Amino acid sequence: MNLKTTTYGVFIIESLRHDDYFDGENLDKILELSKIDSIYREVISKPDLKKALIEFKNSNYRYLYLSCHANSNGIEINGEDISNFEFQALIVTLEDRRLFMSVCKGGNRKIARLLINRSKILSLIGFPLDLDQDQAAIFWPAFFFVMKGIDGKKMDRKNITTTLKKLVDLFGVPINYYSKINTHPMLMRRLKIRQNKKTENTRIRISS
Repeated sequence: MNLKTTTYGVFIIESLRHDDYFDGENLDKILELSKIDSIYREVISKPDLKKALIEFKNSNYRYLYLSCHANSNGIEINGEDISNFEFQALIVTLEDRRLFMSVCKGGNRKIARLLINRSKILSLIGFPLDLDQDQAAIFWPAFFFVMKGIDGKKMDRKNITTTLKKLVDLFGVPINYYSKINTHPMLMRRLKIRQNKKTENTRIRISS
């Protein structure tokens, strides 16, 4: 997919319990106020999730935001466990799209290796630990708002890293940023961004 065919838009997929704070819905409302294009879809089943992912793939939006319960082995949709491999199979391929995981342990190498290697996503950004919903409620709207101002045509890796670092230092949220390396297709880059610490840059093999 050519990045020129996509636009700065955020496609939000969310599946949480009724007593949870719906940070994806909150993000959608803030993006609307900020005049940033967004689409919000709440899903309650695996077929719903598949339908939403197809809708995102067919849209011209460049960024996918996923809000749900999860662990390092997979995600949860309305109480149904979906493994990382099942999730990847639902996505199939999202070449040159970026995925933002607003889920517990969403920034883990298992899912990042799988999606960057097989689904060809450009990058995955998420929390490496359990998600603090209060922090997510302010972190992601701030990120998309700042990035739209400095990088409206596309998200450049350098600008992403700089913006994430500033927000991590401000809000105290740890972030892992995985991205493919065009010159080394069997490797991916992981940036461990932590509050008031130097960012750790590591190359990880994604395929044997």
